[in-house]
Formats: sequence, C-alpha cells, structure tokens
Amino acid sequence: MADPIVDREFAEKFLTAVDRPFDYGVYLLFHDWWAEAPDEAIEAYHQDLLSVDGAQDFLAERYLADPLSVADLEGCEPGTLGHAYRGFIVDNGLEENLGRNYKTFNEELHASGTLDRLPEDISYTIVRGFQIHDFLHTLTGFTPKPTGELAQAAFHFAQLRFPYHAMRVAVTTGYMAFVNPTVILPAMDALVEGWILGRAADNTHFERWEDQLNEPLAEVRSRVGIAPDGLVPAAMAG
Repeated sequence: MADPIVDREFAEKFLTAVDRPFDYGVYLLFHDWWAEAPDEAIEAYHQDLLSVDGAQDFLAERYLADPLSVADLEGCEPGTLGHAYRGFIVDNGLEENLGRNYKTFNEELHASGTLDRLPEDISYTIVRGFQIHDFLHTLTGFTPKPTGELAQAAFHFAQLRFPYHAMRVAVTTGYMAFVNPTVILPAMDALVEGWILGRAADNTHFERWEDQLNEPLAEVRSRVGIAPDGLVPAAMAG
C-alpha cells in the first residue's frame, strides 16, 4: 500500500474541524498544516501566489497599514468607503484591530518554530489578508454571519487560491457531507456566489484600501468590477 500523502495526525485535526467548525477554527488548522505539509503542495501554493497579477510588486513591498480605529473614520463622509467600512465594524460589533492582533499571533507562531516551513510570502499575505478582510466585506456586501463569511471566503479563494481559504472550503464541504446535510443549500449558494463574484472582479488583495477611505464606495466598487446588487439573500443577510 502506498504511503499516505496527508499526514495522519493532521488529518485528525482536520476531522476535528469538520466535526465542529466553530470550535476548531480554520485559522488554527491553517497553522497546524505546515509542519508536515507535502513539499510539492507548499511550492505549488507559493508559485501560484507569485503568478497573480500585481502580487510580486506588492509582496516585495511588504506593505502593512498602521492600525485604524473607528474614531479615525468619524470624519469620512456618507457614501465613502471609509464611512461604509466604519459602519460595517460598528454595526456588527466587530474587532477594529483584527489585523494588528493577528500579526502579533503570527509573529508568536514564527518565534515558536511552528511556521518554519511557511513561505514568507504566504505568511505576509495571510497577515495582510486579515488586515483588509473587513474592507473586502464592505466592498462585496457579504455579512459577517456564517453564510456571509462563507461567501467572503469563496471570494478570497477565487482571487488568490490561497491555502487558508482552500481549507475553509474543505472543512465546510466535509461538514455538510458527513455531519449536517441541512446546510448544503445555503452553504453552497454562498460559496458559489462568492466564487463567481471573485472571479468576475479585478483582484482586490493588492490595493492600499486605507488610502482610499474618502473615495465614493460606488466608484470604488465600479472600478474593481463589484456589483453587490442581486447577490444571494443568504450571503447578504445570514
């Protein structure tokens, strides 16, 4: 019998996430994978990231914005990206320093040796991804509720084909297949909607959204090809 490719100890962690996705989050699974990940998979993910339009220049710059607080956004006029972003954070009771806190967590894992095999480009991209995650929610209109987060993950996945979002899709489809088939319709609607929107839009991951706070939201959406009108109700509201 051929040797396994997926490390079996990691597979147990994956199944733990499939059992109860909210108890063992994908962000934990993502960090657990690298120690025993196949070299070929790591290299394929890295090369695919480098192949995305605009990636290499942005990766070389390693841009990370200074933390934004909701107080910093109070002067943004209604209708602007900054005003809508502030509303998304405040109205949904979200963490305003998600990106900064994740950066600290990432640095601690690197210091522990857990992420020794994680390519630096991918490490930077996940930190930056947490920093802009809620900006992209603001652009797409997807809510921070479960189906909205699935749609947002599929949007990210369509644009970057990133391991974090691949794992989110894998855990979700495993959960619906083996644990709770009642979520098949809303979950698949959300995943497909986010994927289609992400494929249709220009890549949104290599922009300095923090420099565009005072631009009209409608104009920003139009420029990158995002038209949230007509998205599936579950992704917008559930």
